[in-house]
Amino acid sequence: MASDTSPISVLFARGILARLALWPALRIAVHQNWGGPQSAQKQRWLAGIIIDEFEACLPSASASLTAFDSHQSTPIHPSHTLPEPDTEYIETMLLQIMDDEFEVALEDGSAFDVARDVVRLWNDAKEGKDGYVKDLEMQADQTKGKMPRYEVDAGSASDWEDSDGDNEDESGSDSEDFGNEVVPQLLNHAKEVPDIDEDGFTTVKRRGGR
Repeated sequence: MASDTSPISVLFARGILARLALWPALRIAVHQNWGGPQSAQKQRWLAGIIIDEFEACLPSASASLTAFDSHQSTPIHPSHTLPEPDTEYIETMLLQIMDDEFEVALEDGSAFDVARDVVRLWNDAKEGKDGYVKDLEMQADQTKGKMPRYEVDAGSASDWEDSDGDNEDESGSDSEDFGNEVVPQLLNHAKEVPDIDEDGFTTVKRRGGR
């Protein structure tokens, strides 16, 4: 992030950290150290990459001071201002980083959901809206110490559940309750369909090992 952090960046960063903490695929990869011993650091690095992508679109302080031509009353937009990343761009970046850094191929659509929320967080941050950020932070706090249920391989007895063993949402169903997000499908590139047993567990597969 830039050294002169703006209120927009601070609010956006809070939202990004919370949203990534709620992404089951990333939580599993970090918990299992699929990114190596630096897996947790990679999660924060990913947050920084996303934040930097959007911060690059903000005009610098010097650009703001020169945004008005001395001979004109109309503002001049800095030519170096970059277009803001869209959902498709962020989704592609997330998929690539998950593959490169954690050796996980995602085919569950969760990267798109995260990317969509990232764009929403940026738009809210620019308008000074913090309601969605606070909601994500509350849910992220509630998921600390918990993991989504999944199986390491077909037929494996290694299941992971929320640490308290309770997967029911006491406060009721909510379409944005990421704490109870559907178990991700983490597939080997060679696999065409996920393995789902009669109990609804989704098989988790890695693309090779480190």
